[in-house]
Amino acid sequence: MNNIDSDSGQALEPSPDNPSAVPPAIPAKPSVLRARLARILAASGVRTSEDDGAPSHFGFGVERIDAALRGNAKADGLPRAALHELHAENRDDRTSAAAMALLMAQRCRNLDQEARPVLWISESGEARRQGRLYPPGLAELGIDPDSILHVDAPDAIAALRAAADGVRSSAMAAVIIELAGKKPKGLDLTATRRLSLSAQKSGTLSLILRSGSDPDNPLPTAAFSRWSVAAAPSLALEANAPGHPAFDINLLRHRSGLYGLNARLEWNRDDQVFREQQGAPDTGAVPALAAVRTDHQGTRAA
Repeated sequence: MNNIDSDSGQALEPSPDNPSAVPPAIPAKPSVLRARLARILAASGVRTSEDDGAPSHFGFGVERIDAALRGNAKADGLPRAALHELHAENRDDRTSAAAMALLMAQRCRNLDQEARPVLWISESGEARRQGRLYPPGLAELGIDPDSILHVDAPDAIAALRAAADGVRSSAMAAVIIELAGKKPKGLDLTATRRLSLSAQKSGTLSLILRSGSDPDNPLPTAAFSRWSVAAAPSLALEANAPGHPAFDINLLRHRSGLYGLNARLEWNRDDQVFREQQGAPDTGAVPALAAVRTDHQGTRAA
């Protein structure tokens, strides 16, 4: 993910000049991935989001935004049992988009009485090039690294298959599938309809995270909502301490026909809530998002 340096940490260590210095992840065959997930999902069963007693919708925690997202629904925010899509606005916003996906999953997970894990699925080749989840960075965001199950898929098709297995199960609080490029192989209306229908049946929040895509001209999908995410300047805290991670979000599509909703949000890890940032100078600076790292063996969250 993009290189972001500040006093509070780094989002991603730069790729080494010698790629061979980074121990490569061993791509798992689709059959191995399915077997690995089967051990987790076998006894989980299927249920709707209402069956677990938690709210059917989750929000950012910002009243203006959550109320606007109501659309035709009876509750504020976004439906949990649905597929949503997040695009990094630019190449350098990949870290921010990934962090937003994780924090949306965390907001949803905080409603979960069973503290179920989040399944993160990425392509192994892209993870080696761009970086993997970094447990100390997750902790900086207020996310327990032990709550993340990370699957390295050999390619986009295997990643989509693994995601389909995860979304069909109610063992996961959320499933995040990270796909790179403008046209990931296998990503189409059929595949995303399957994910969407499975999410509705199981009550599992499903997020497609896109990097290297064109948010203004995206591939058609069955996502309930589509967002673009960019890094935003953070505001210093008392004694000039580094501020909270900040994001510019823009709603590109919503099943109820909403569009044009945008905001600058900052994440408060202590309260586990977003707040709308007011009066931030547009300096071009970006906050630290210490969520990903490439130069350390075994940095994937487990």
